[in-house]
Amino acid sequence: MVSIYDIAKAAGMSAATVSRALADNPKISRASRERIHRIAEEMGYRPNLLARNFRQKSSSMIGLITDDVSDELSGMIAKGVEQALREHGFTMLVRNVHHDSDNEQEAIDYFADMQMDGVILADSTLDALADVPMTKLPFVLINRYCSAEEPISIVCTDDFAGGYDATEYLIKLNHRKIAFINGPEDWYSSIRRLTGYTEALGKHDIEYRTDYVKHGDWFEDSGYRLALELFRSEDPPTAVFAANDMMAIGVTDAARECGLRVPEDVSVMGYDDRTIAKYARPRLTTISLPMFEVGMMAGHALCEMIATGQLPDGKSERLLVRGQVIERDTTSQYMAKPTIAPEPTQDFNK
Repeated sequence: MVSIYDIAKAAGMSAATVSRALADNPKISRASRERIHRIAEEMGYRPNLLARNFRQKSSSMIGLITDDVSDELSGMIAKGVEQALREHGFTMLVRNVHHDSDNEQEAIDYFADMQMDGVILADSTLDALADVPMTKLPFVLINRYCSAEEPISIVCTDDFAGGYDATEYLIKLNHRKIAFINGPEDWYSSIRRLTGYTEALGKHDIEYRTDYVKHGDWFEDSGYRLALELFRSEDPPTAVFAANDMMAIGVTDAARECGLRVPEDVSVMGYDDRTIAKYARPRLTTISLPMFEVGMMAGHALCEMIATGQLPDGKSERLLVRGQVIERDTTSQYMAKPTIAPEPTQDFNK
């Protein structure tokens, strides 16, 4: 590997002069700088970026902590963040934490040790991030809760509005028995979606039923298992709202096993608008989440913090991004089945 000392020997100059010339130090004449750059290029020299960043106390790198970047939604967030960072001249390093608080703390410490210029935390755990401000790293949260007293920037999908919109959509289809299969209870997004669901029921004077609210783990199997419980109960729902598309697909499988037609006998509503929602049969009605835009907003917010050294006006900010209902084939107007009165029996003994 070609070093500064090799270039200095070829140019007949000191290593210090070559180093300053490669850094475009104005104290070195333009002619000398151009000559040294030309020699370096001819010799195939590549600068040691880590060493340069250490000297400049800047890495030009941002750390992204996410649950699992291979997940479709996490991947869209990462793409949005990367796009925004590229526009500001930053690169991105990703650490997956798999919803584990120990992994998360390790990632925060790692990025601090690497002298990253900032960190974006994209995860939905309710764990308070009291240790993040202690690193003195600028940071932005995506779909997170934080109990830190310092001003913070949070970019969130509006999960309250999403839960509300999904439930009200089903209510407008004349459903009154609407079950909700939510995500894990300790996820911030689960709490907000449940609050939206509850609010929509209350607005339309529909009773909140604890037996209609279940908590799954975001995977199809939990949606399938919990839907079987609902459909086999004494008073089954006419519609099921699942807090993500994967569990909603499990619900449609359970309906099929119970001999129920979707949407003729039961409507099913998802959440996320993953790619699979468009190709499932029947195609899944759902709430879209603009995750790429969320990532872009978080990336721009962090770059602004790094450039100015503070949040806008020195205050915390919370940016909410609202999804929208995507109507497909798993929901329909509820038509109450007519009750047929039994024919009176004739008493032939009279």
